Formats: sequence, structure tokens, C-alpha cells
Amino acid sequence: MSSDILDTFNKIMFFTGAGFSKTAGCKVSGEMLKELEKLSNETDSYFTSIEKKTIKFILSCLEYHARWRSLETNGKYYYTPNIEEFALLLRRIKNRENLLPYPITGNWSDKIVQLEREFINENQNSELDFYDSIETKIKTKCYPDWLEIKNSEQTSYLDPIANFFRDNPNNYTKLDWFTLNNDLVLENYFHAENALYNGFISEKWVGFNPKDKEQENTLNVSRINYYKLHGSIDWVRRTDGIIYNNFNINDGMINKDDIDSKTNPFLIFGHGTKLFTVDPFFSLLHLFHYKVSEKKYFFIIGYSFFDPHINNIIFNELMSNPEQNKKMVIINPNLIEGVRYDDKYSFKILQNTSNIELVNFFQDIQKNTFYSDMPEFNISKISPNSFIYINATAEDFISKMFVKYNGKYGIINFIQDLEKESTTNLFE
Repeated sequence: MSSDILDTFNKIMFFTGAGFSKTAGCKVSGEMLKELEKLSNETDSYFTSIEKKTIKFILSCLEYHARWRSLETNGKYYYTPNIEEFALLLRRIKNRENLLPYPITGNWSDKIVQLEREFINENQNSELDFYDSIETKIKTKCYPDWLEIKNSEQTSYLDPIANFFRDNPNNYTKLDWFTLNNDLVLENYFHAENALYNGFISEKWVGFNPKDKEQENTLNVSRINYYKLHGSIDWVRRTDGIIYNNFNINDGMINKDDIDSKTNPFLIFGHGTKLFTVDPFFSLLHLFHYKVSEKKYFFIIGYSFFDPHINNIIFNELMSNPEQNKKMVIINPNLIEGVRYDDKYSFKILQNTSNIELVNFFQDIQKNTFYSDMPEFNISKISPNSFIYINATAEDFISKMFVKYNGKYGIINFIQDLEKESTTNLFE
């Protein structure tokens, strides 16, 4: 194994959002909302007639609010609603009586009250309330369909990574990979090679701190440490707090009555408060914070930066240690429009003079009360020199980074070039 490979992997980490899994056929959040709209119009769908009415009402509210936010930017940005914003509004309506302004403002809408009454009349024996019923159906019925990998060929864009691991079998070369995604793209792709460790042993959550020899061996043989910060569609939590994945209710491991229907599957759904003190989410966020402080280069792939809690950790690290010259490398084909690019590394790289446009985009998100309750505490200052924006898809990026050029892998050339700050084309 080349010492260059080990040195590079010790410096880098991956962080992926929904855009990374789009190539595999998984829908991104905006597409999910459009699918939800279709379901609200279909006669034969998962939702009752009252739930469909409610979905349409919330969708109309989101459209209004997105249009208003877009107008507030004077044409600078155009906001489109997504499934996480739907979840946020759904939860805020449900909990409206507990919000401080409620005693002053009264009911949100007569329409909401009417729909709630209709639901109660038709579902008097339901274990779930009106809003939990909609949210549960989205997570248990819609998500598996929206995140399904219908064709294994759609994950072939990961082949260069698998080939890289085969050509470099030393298991000390590990890739730390964090994600907000709930899909099973990486788990399914690397299953046969047993190259991925996601905190589970024998389908039971044990985390990333080995407690016995079996756990330590399982962790050591993996090539990717995969941290799913927001959970997964195949996670379930028993009432005693034990978490399983790939579970089968009928295999004796877990009884259906032991599962809390409100947290099945066990994942974080929607914007809002995500700083849970419940494991594994709390431990995973702690590991994310630790790895960000440990690494020098963060490859951010397919993430749209609409989560200030995550942004704060990354931005704070970039700004608090300027002497380390850490860099955030953003890979996204459509994060920002109306800017200029240079051709470099066989990619379109945002011109340095245009970096301020992306800084302004980050600041608008960090200061927006829609994405966090106390935006004044968010990190909104970030240097234009602390990141590189590559206008590319995940597929294009991987195809260049994990193959050799003149005897060296693209990702090694890339990191070495960053440290030299040269301008050579690495991929020719």
C-alpha cells in the first residue's frame, strides 16, 4: 500500500446528502414532495380522503411561503418546498397549542380544525392522532418506495470505490463517511464484500466504540466507517431502547408490540430540532464533531446546506482553526446559479471571485428563522477561501477521484495539489 494513500485517507472525510443517492434512483427531497402531491390526488393511495385534504392544504401553505421567501430575496434566490419542510410544518401545526404565540393568535385556520374533527369522527379507535398518521405513512409506506433501488446497475457509479479497495487491500486504509441520507445505497452495494461498517453487529446497534473482540474485529475489517446521522429506513427501536437494523418482526428477535409505531422506522424526519440526547443520534453527532476537528479536507457531496445544525459544526471548524488551512470541497451540480467557473481538474470550479456569492447563500440560510428557532446562534461567518465548489455530479466526481492518472489516484493528486496550491490539470 502506498504511503500516499494512507496519508490522504487520514486527512479526508466524506459527507453526503440526498444528491449523492440520486444516481442510484433515490428521490431527493423536492421530488419526494411532488410524489406526495401525486398521492394526494390518487384514488388508490396510502392515505385516507381526510389525510389527502390535509396534505393538499399543507402543500398550498408551503407554496405560498416558498413564493414569499423568494420575493423577499428580490430575485436573488428561488426557493422550492421539499419533504422536510412539509414534515416541519406538519409538526408545527400538530403542536401549535404548545407554541408560545398560540394564546395570542388563536387557531391557525378553521380549515385545520375542521379536518381534525373529521379525522376523529372517522378514526375513533386509531392509536395514532391525525398528524402522526400522515407522518407514519410517509415513513413506512412512501419512503421505502421513494428510496428503493430498482436496478442494481444504477449503483455502478460506486464501482471505482470498490475497485480501489480491491486494488489496495490493506484494511488500515479506511474512509470515514457521514451522511444525512436514510437510504440503503451503500449498505446494499458493499454487502457482498463486507466492506462497510455502520455501527451494527448481528443486526444490533453497538456503535463505533468496540466493547469486545468480536466487535473490534468486525470494525477493523471494514473499509468504510459509515455514520448515518439521521438514521435509516431499516432501523427500528424496541421499547427497551435496543436498536436493530434489517429487522424481521417474525424472526423472534423483535416483537411487533415492542415497537413504538411513532418511531418506526427509527430516523429523523424533517427540519427542526435534531440535537437529540438519544442514542445513536447523539453519539453519531458527537463522532461527526470529532472527525471534523480531526480531518483537514471535507468532501461534501450532494448536500444543499439547508441544515444549520450540521453547517454550524463544519463552518465553526473551518473558521476557528485558520492556521490549519482546512478546506471544504463541495460537489454539487446545481447548488448556485448565475456564477462563473474555471475549467480545472477536468471539472467546472467556481471562480475565486464568485466564492462570495456562495458565502452569501450560506449566510442567508444560517440567518433564516425558517430553518432554526434561534438563528442568532448559528455560525454565519465563513471565509471565501475556506472552500472549493465543484459543479459536478457524484458519479462524475467518483469516476475521476478513484482511478489512476500517471500512476496516482485522482484523489491523491487532488489533495497533494491543494497543499501545493498549483493549477495543473490532474485528470489528463
